[in-house]
Amino acid sequence: MNMRYHDPDLTHDESVTDLATGDVSKVTTALISVGLNETDCTWAQSVCLQHMRDDNEDIASAAIVAIGHIARRFGTLDMDKVMPALQQAMRKCPALSGVIGSAMDDIEMFT
Repeated sequence: MNMRYHDPDLTHDESVTDLATGDVSKVTTALISVGLNETDCTWAQSVCLQHMRDDNEDIASAAIVAIGHIARRFGTLDMDKVMPALQQAMRKCPALSGVIGSAMDDIEMFT
């Protein structure tokens, strides 16, 4: 997994377009932008939950990081959906345990 920090500032429409490309770099950047910038909390959470199930570890990881950002920014998540998704991601790919732990820390601190 090759993650580097940057703060993409994509519009909602740019994020939607990039998420649909299937290009790992564009999708991961769009997910981080969704977590940091999207104003529709419900849509942002839904997009992240969808991408947490991705077979690509980088995409799943970016979706998990974005969930942590959403928790921090909005102070709320639908935990009935988020917790099972995080648990499934952990079962599917134990290598994501660090990023899941960080997201859980954000969730516990901010929600």
